[in-house]
Amino acid sequence: MDRRHFLQCAAAVPLARGSIGAAEAAPCGRLLIVIDLVGGNDGLNTVIPHSDPRYTALRPTIAIDRKSGLPLDDRNALHPALQSLMPLWSAGELAVVHGVGSAEASLSHHRAAELMQAALPDFPSADASENSRESSTAPSSLAQALEQIASGAPLQSLHLALHGFDTHERQPEVHARLLAQLAATMSALRASLQASGRWPDTLLMTRSEFGRRAAENLSAGTDHGNAGVQFIAGGRLPGGVFGAQPDFDLLDRHGNPVPQVEIGRLNREVAAWWAGTPARFFPAAAFSSA
Repeated sequence: MDRRHFLQCAAAVPLARGSIGAAEAAPCGRLLIVIDLVGGNDGLNTVIPHSDPRYTALRPTIAIDRKSGLPLDDRNALHPALQSLMPLWSAGELAVVHGVGSAEASLSHHRAAELMQAALPDFPSADASENSRESSTAPSSLAQALEQIASGAPLQSLHLALHGFDTHERQPEVHARLLAQLAATMSALRASLQASGRWPDTLLMTRSEFGRRAAENLSAGTDHGNAGVQFIAGGRLPGGVFGAQPDFDLLDRHGNPVPQVEIGRLNREVAAWWAGTPARFFPAAAFSSA
């Protein structure tokens, strides 16, 4: 399979434009899992440009030491708190997508969350660490979701939320804790889905309202930015690094990495996969609002 078409599917069910209701059935037992990193995840400290000296120049106190990162290739390393994701990476089941953002980017959490949700299925939400804030018919926690997977319940979609990523201050310790929780959540879901036989028909993706500013602030944190890193994982997913680390000489007027991948386009391809249509995504293509 061409890695540039890493969300392909052979079925041919039409995709309605816009959101897909939760009651609509996904074909072939497909399961879409979305994990929201609420608050705006810092992509540069999640997937570290460890070979670029400008990274440490922009972040003299919060940059992740090159020796502690988990190397993916000669330009990318995972935050050390993401150690639990390395088995997915080694198995070729983890895609790192750089530069996910929007031409309509907003530093407002509310507007950015609207853009983040655009064109994705609208299904009940659960919380990966706390009680659910949504419908009681949905799994109310990660533990309940794992129980439902293990029981063979016909889950078609699952929406989890991890809170606390608005790291304006004390980012190193806060972010490390959150990323460790994310990695543990993804690892637990994969293990349960492998045991149930559903992992090959599952697509798991992370989302966040926006990335963070390239330069650290005066409180050992980062402020709202635009483009960031997104993880996509699955049992039939050709993994790898898609797109490139941001060019720090080409930041936008606010000092943010610029988008390479339009979030709406990515969401439409993910929704198409879930609905059964052949889906194609070009993460290395030039940024487009198509």
